[in-house]
Amino acid sequence: PSLTSLTAEVRPSGFLGQLGSLFTGGSGYAVGRPPVTALHHEIHTGHCWPFPGSQGQLGVALAAPVYITDVTIDHAPKEVVLDMRSAPRQMELWGLVEGQDNLAKLREWKLKRAAAREEAEERGEPIPPSLADEEPYPRTLPKHPEYVRVANFTYDIHAPEHIQTFPVREEIRDLGIDFGVVVLLVKSNWGKEFTCLYRLRVHGEPVGQVPLPYPEDEETPA
Repeated sequence: PSLTSLTAEVRPSGFLGQLGSLFTGGSGYAVGRPPVTALHHEIHTGHCWPFPGSQGQLGVALAAPVYITDVTIDHAPKEVVLDMRSAPRQMELWGLVEGQDNLAKLREWKLKRAAAREEAEERGEPIPPSLADEEPYPRTLPKHPEYVRVANFTYDIHAPEHIQTFPVREEIRDLGIDFGVVVLLVKSNWGKEFTCLYRLRVHGEPVGQVPLPYPEDEETPA
């Protein structure tokens, strides 16, 4: 909850709005579905988690630590949605780096990047995009423990598919860091005063080997 934005709510404005809510038996305002809705498989129209404005975030504790490979954003099909402006647009996925091995890998990666940038500058060469400075650290994330940007992508409401999958940054994947907590940062939407996140899915490879199931012809102990 501490890593997740507040849920959008609609309050009646003015005396007439408050008076109308009394006649309808309402409490005076409506609250959207809770954040856990964005982890549910249902994505029919309106079954989303809304948050106010065009910027927000969703913190998720994964079922188990994984080496993240892809991120999927689900949205209801545009053919059945009246207003697509509430769909998220530009997003980033940040992962919590924990454990001495993972922290050591992150420090070494940062040192190598800094050294490569310095060498390029000394030679008077342009700095490759892969070595460009990292995005500013989000103010909405704690600095200790540290998070690292795992992926950045744009959900396209004009694309033919309403379920879109995006790969993790190759350099992050090559680091071999496993993540147990991630935060999806929504940086913009398509023009609405609130944003609806239908579903976030994080794909990855488990840490270690998963035990194999019993063979079909083997009886399990009573």
